[in-house]
Amino acid sequence: MEVVQSSRGLERAPGPGRAGLLRALRQVLEVAVLGVAPIVATAVVLGLAIGDDAAFDFRQFWQGGRDVVHGVSPYPAAGSLPESAAAAELDPEGIQETFRFPYPAPTALALAPLGALPFALAATIFTLLLLVASPAALLVLGVRDWRCHGAACLSIVTIGAVRLGTLTPLLFLGLALAWRYRDRARVVVPVLAAVISLKLFLWPLVVWLAATGRLRSAVATLAVAAAGTVAAWAVLGFSGFRDYPDLLSRLTDAVQAKSYSATAFGLAAGVPDQVASVAALAAGAVVLGLTFVVARRSDALADERAMSLALVASLLLTPILWLHYFLLLFLPLALFHKRFTAVWLVPLAFWLTPFQESGEEVWRIAFVWLVLALVLGLSLGRTRIQRRPTLVENRLLLQEQQLGGRP
Repeated sequence: MEVVQSSRGLERAPGPGRAGLLRALRQVLEVAVLGVAPIVATAVVLGLAIGDDAAFDFRQFWQGGRDVVHGVSPYPAAGSLPESAAAAELDPEGIQETFRFPYPAPTALALAPLGALPFALAATIFTLLLLVASPAALLVLGVRDWRCHGAACLSIVTIGAVRLGTLTPLLFLGLALAWRYRDRARVVVPVLAAVISLKLFLWPLVVWLAATGRLRSAVATLAVAAAGTVAAWAVLGFSGFRDYPDLLSRLTDAVQAKSYSATAFGLAAGVPDQVASVAALAAGAVVLGLTFVVARRSDALADERAMSLALVASLLLTPILWLHYFLLLFLPLALFHKRFTAVWLVPLAFWLTPFQESGEEVWRIAFVWLVLALVLGLSLGRTRIQRRPTLVENRLLLQEQQLGGRP
């Protein structure tokens, strides 16, 4: 303890105080939870996602790419799919075996280089790409705060997406690039077209371009996506092209009730199939219409709000929505919160229902949508983007205050 001299003699210097201790404790907790824990989680994910028995979703991607390499159609033979009732009884392994490769042809071609490799090696490479994709997306969106990266890495939606070997982190990176270069048609058009070609449910992002006055880019994106899809199927000899809509329809009937989609919520609540589907489509259409409403406002964050709403419309309109799709929720988070705030901790609530399937339980589906609504409510209502002044700005401000205090 430091000793100081005073008029009364020797006295002890005051300690750090309660405020100082609380501040130090908060910093220690931040480092432990948002610094150390994500590193441990990443190491665990690497251990679980690498090997012959891991990367469950990636196996379908790898098989599709491998079929392309060997000149075989990745799609199931016409008439080989079971009826909806029988397909709904399949477990995840049975669904993979039955539906083989239920993705568009561009996805099969894009993954052909990995399909030429042994599965364990291909899964390792793909997992490493996924580990880099989400942090890279946040950096592209201007998020430099390490605590934000730690919170995103620690969320089960991120861990699940990487562990299973899904495309979601790459989609997140693609959408981040589309946002960053939204005013450069030469960049946003091919990037967004590639994203939509890989996952068709993200087509409402084209509406965002149109609503915000980028009509030419929107039309060009649709044209490039359509042309690229047809060209990819041409490379496959149009194998599975005619039957692809039926493949998607049967897959939807088989798994939509197990997901977290708006349609699944209606089904879990006992609503008839058609009513649940129409209600989800109506909700998505309303949100998509709001995209035009907010885009026409003159406030500084109209573009951010419009893109966020288009993304939500995508999630509402798709009948199949797995938990890892909510990784895309970090897009609006990054658009509105460049620095760490409590809202970055909200996606950690997904740990309360950490399963990729909803189990057809109403509370699970309602809970994940409640988390989404909370993040959006704390983001879309912002009037400005929080930004910490730079060191140079602080110095200039201090100089102005010093000059202003002179007589």
